[in-house]
Amino acid sequence: MEHITHPLIKEKKIERRNYQIAIAATALMKNTLVIIPTGLGKTVVALLVIASRLLNKDGKALILAPTKPLVEQHASFFRENLKLNPEEIVALSGEIKPEKREELWGKAKLIISTPQVIENDLIAGRISLKDVIHLTFDEAHRAVGNYPYVFIAKEYLKQSKNPLILAITASPGSDIERIREVIENLTIEEIEIRTEYSKDVKPYIHEKKMEWVKVEMPKELKETKEAFEKALELRFKKLEKLGFS
Repeated sequence: MEHITHPLIKEKKIERRNYQIAIAATALMKNTLVIIPTGLGKTVVALLVIASRLLNKDGKALILAPTKPLVEQHASFFRENLKLNPEEIVALSGEIKPEKREELWGKAKLIISTPQVIENDLIAGRISLKDVIHLTFDEAHRAVGNYPYVFIAKEYLKQSKNPLILAITASPGSDIERIREVIENLTIEEIEIRTEYSKDVKPYIHEKKMEWVKVEMPKELKETKEAFEKALELRFKKLEKLGFS
């Protein structure tokens, strides 16, 4: 297996996948929305872009994720794979006191946070986005209405001296107007879409083996199922009396 070689990415940690490199190349040039299914490496694309920005630009990177578990997951991934001092990769949450968050922000090269925390700290004037050279929006389909992603994107473009946005999602939804709103709110210039059937993805997809395992239904679930079936039977009988069949 061939691995990614990069001054800021730890050796023999990330498999080299051509489609991820191609997406990252686009995302290094323009604000990009990346739509790829879970399991195909959205976070690796973010890693490639962030590593290149941190290597070639002076500043810090910010990753926004909608939940604390996702923040912790990203923090763990980047600490494991990015060649930065541990104290330079910071996960922020509302559980950390505002003064401490401000201190951590000042020292960090990569910050991962929920958007509510960043929105609050921006409004309070505790942090500035002027030195943020890259901003990643995870689950970017949320960037509509009054969700904090929208406010942060606007402030980022106002404040940053060298802005670049990466928006990633596995599920953009089917509402065209909502997708257009996301594109407008995050000032998206390019869209990269991949599925497991894409030509450059297929070489990395392994055949799935499925095995059916029969399990005994728990007593409580059996009782619920029987009660539900009885209720349906009564409704069907009423419909039959009304002439439906």
